[in-house]
This record gives sequence, structure tokens and C-alpha cells, in this order.
Amino acid sequence: MSKVTIPFGGIQETGQVSAATITTGWTAGQFFQDNAGGLVSLATAQHAAVYVVQDATTELSAPPTGSLVTLIHGTGTLYVDHSAEVAASSAVRAYESDVLTASVGAPLYCSANSKWTGTAYGSTGSVKGILKQIPSASNNYTIGIVLRM
Repeated sequence: MSKVTIPFGGIQETGQVSAATITTGWTAGQFFQDNAGGLVSLATAQHAAVYVVQDATTELSAPPTGSLVTLIHGTGTLYVDHSAEVAASSAVRAYESDVLTASVGAPLYCSANSKWTGTAYGSTGSVKGILKQIPSASNNYTIGIVLRM
């Protein structure tokens, strides 16, 4: 499971996850949004993405009910470490593959898959972060992000 570390800034709060989202699954570092009933779920559109989730599906204590996740928003720096996925030979990441060829300082958005991407979709995409560290084999595909949410 990926691990999110926050060396500076960002606001953390908790949110109760909708049962349907738990059974769908996600990895730490993906985008979440508020939905009806005061619950949170994976972001369904770029403009709806307001949080980055710190906890992976596997970290919830008792899915699918009453499960809380840590949500990050605001400004600050975070890293999404994929060492566990690399060790398990898993291709699961909290970002789209286009991030691998982006440049430091590139704007990052929320993709249609609730992941970090360098591609803005239509006129509704707003910058969610700035690329600070490019994921690569030498850093276990860890992405570094300066949050702008």
C-alpha cells in the first residue's frame, strides 16, 4: 500500500467513507470529494476534487461501515511513496503514467480516475498541485507534490 508523508503544511481532517467507495477501493494519495449525506468518496470530476486521501483501503479498520479516512487539503508538501507496490510488483499508483515524463514544476490535476495527472481535462480542471519530485525507479516511484488545494 502506498504511504503518504507530509513534511510541511497541509490541513488534515477525517471523513467517513461511503460504503460503495470502500468496495471500489483506492490507494493512498488519490483524490476524494464530499458527497451527499456528509460522506466522502473518490472524486468523480476534476472540479470536485477537494482532498487527497492519506489512508489506503487496506488501512480501514472495519469496512464497509463507520470507516474514517484522513483527508489532506490546503497548501503544503506531500510525498506518495509506492515502495510497497514496487516490492509487490504491483503497477498500482496514485498518479497517471504521464507524470513519469513530466518536469519538476509542472502543474498537476485530478484525472478521470481520481489520480494525479499532468493533463487538464476541459475547462473544469484546476491546478491541484505542482510536481516537486518525479517518480522513478530510483525513488520507488515516489511522487513529490506541492499542494495547491
